[in-house]
Amino acid sequence: MKKYRIGVAFFYHESHTFSPSKTTISDFEKEAYLKGNDILEHYQGTKTEVGGFIDVLNQHDQVEIIPLVCAAAIPSGTVTDEAYQDIRHQLIGTIEQSGELDAILIALHGAMVVESISDPETAMLKEIRQAVRNDLPIATTLDLHGNIGAEMVKLTPLHFGFKTYPHVDMYEQGYKAAETIMELLINQTTYYASLAKLPVLLPSINMRTAEGPMRELTEKAKSIEESDINISAVTIFGGFPYSDIPEAGTSALIVGTNQRVVDRVAEEFTQYIWEYKEKFIYHLPTIDEAVQEAISFRGKKPIVLADISDNPLSGGTGDTTGLLSKMVDANIDNSLFGALYDEESLQICQENGAGSTVQLSLGGKWSSEFGEPIGVKAEVIHVTTGKFRNKGPMNTGVLVNTNGATHIRVGNMDILITGRALSANDPELFRHIGIEPTEKNVIAMKVKNHFRSSFEDLMERVLYVDAPGLASNDLTVFDFRHIPRPIWPLDNIDYDFELTRSK
Repeated sequence: MKKYRIGVAFFYHESHTFSPSKTTISDFEKEAYLKGNDILEHYQGTKTEVGGFIDVLNQHDQVEIIPLVCAAAIPSGTVTDEAYQDIRHQLIGTIEQSGELDAILIALHGAMVVESISDPETAMLKEIRQAVRNDLPIATTLDLHGNIGAEMVKLTPLHFGFKTYPHVDMYEQGYKAAETIMELLINQTTYYASLAKLPVLLPSINMRTAEGPMRELTEKAKSIEESDINISAVTIFGGFPYSDIPEAGTSALIVGTNQRVVDRVAEEFTQYIWEYKEKFIYHLPTIDEAVQEAISFRGKKPIVLADISDNPLSGGTGDTTGLLSKMVDANIDNSLFGALYDEESLQICQENGAGSTVQLSLGGKWSSEFGEPIGVKAEVIHVTTGKFRNKGPMNTGVLVNTNGATHIRVGNMDILITGRALSANDPELFRHIGIEPTEKNVIAMKVKNHFRSSFEDLMERVLYVDAPGLASNDLTVFDFRHIPRPIWPLDNIDYDFELTRSK
């Protein structure tokens, strides 16, 4: 029986091109930059794309997993050329040194931007393709928020996008990609793909798949997959609107075993998306409106104020003070704010230790145009190294390192400070330092939708707040210069789309 040697890789970043910061190699090292067998040790047993790859491949005795390179950084500013070239060099070099491969599985995002490359993931796939034989099967997983370049489907038809936001099906899509690769290798099945690109820039706040327009679209996608034996994957990519690049925008990607059927589904599903676009527009309360509602709220579970415009997983800096300032002034009883990224304040708390009283200048270090630092007198409750494992269901089992954390108290409010920008998408972020979020009346977090995967049952109500920040829901505040124009909702346009087929 033939032994299949299958490479496994991961190169993941969502790039906010309007952010003042750059994403460097140290940002990847803080999150994940692994090579060789360290990849298997880190991801085996996790509910991630790579965890899905590994579980499928381990089911086949005739498969040898060849771990290549895995690199990921949390969403932030454009990736530096230096960081990209470092990782690219390691990945391509590892592939070339790995001997003859029979296939490659690689987890990508779809919205990475490098200083000199608007679509680095396609560029990376091209280099991988040049490093291996032309017919080597390659399968990718992609984020629901990917800005998918048309050239990507010409390099391989096998692309499997997330169908959930919060992204709780990363493992399932990795599993499906690996199963499809094994089907191709064992049975020599031929696959095709069509990508339909729409002139639509959707605000991401309403892309949650538990309800609303994105739920209806993803349910439609799943029904097509289940009802047509010629179709393997139907994915809507809502896009990442904070990347000012020519590839920006919404798209539909269809994978199947019959090109004619794939094309027909692509055209029909794209029309379906176009008809839903108006439903994605969403009005948010102001900071004052949200704080007043929180003060008057009475419930058995907490109310959450979601500071979406500074959500680090949308590229926010995690240190804006618009909402924080109002909450400090209001001194809301039994309230919690977190996480606030502030290395300077963290260091002061670490040096003084638990039980001390310190004078701090909170936040506003990276993005003072969205609120100046706030001077407070705080009690240091606890200090930790900031390491914990996610309980899930998103990224279950993944080790998280906040680069240090401190729990402080300012008046009636508890505040969690971390050593890097992180969205509070798992209660363990608070619990690891001794804060129980379910005991609070009001919780303010720098999040958007991912947090709902683990907080949904812990809270009674969510208010998305229209605070200023880099990830504003109002796309008209951004000075777009490179996106394709005209594009909805910034322009009034007629229905149109481009269809790109795999080779």
